[in-house]
Amino acid sequence: VRNRFCPERFPLAGDDMFFTTVCEYALRALSHLAVYGEGRPVQVKDIADTESIPRHFLAKILNQLTYKGLVKALRGPGGGFLLTRPADEILVRDVIESIDSYEAIRRRCVLGLDECSDEAPCPMHDSWKRFRETFLGGIGGLTLAEMGATLESKRSASPDKKETATDEG
Repeated sequence: VRNRFCPERFPLAGDDMFFTTVCEYALRALSHLAVYGEGRPVQVKDIADTESIPRHFLAKILNQLTYKGLVKALRGPGGGFLLTRPADEILVRDVIESIDSYEAIRRRCVLGLDECSDEAPCPMHDSWKRFRETFLGGIGGLTLAEMGATLESKRSASPDKKETATDEG
């Protein structure tokens, strides 16, 4: 959802505040591979359906991640994508750097202004800068294995999952 007064200049919270949509989808897809792709390829349609990512968009993202060396594509029957290294060896920082780059995130203004820096700050610049650096520092050492485990834990504890399990049993 974008601000109706000036949609191209002032994104609302949750609209590329930290990561671009491509980076968010990449993080979700790789977390999925960390959980479900242990040594076996996972098809794009399975990731897309589970993670609610448009399939054609996900395929392009995974190809980009293949080029960056984070995933490997296996073609043919039984093919799909898998991580090139164990999930506990791939840092979230690696994914962010391959898609958005920390520097681009640091240049992004929380108010969506074209220019926002220490020299030409927006009204929230100093607070946003402290918050952003704390956030980026905190996730820098997080691994895909940790993200995947957290994601899986939260999904298995969600009310939707419990209702489905109750309905079946």
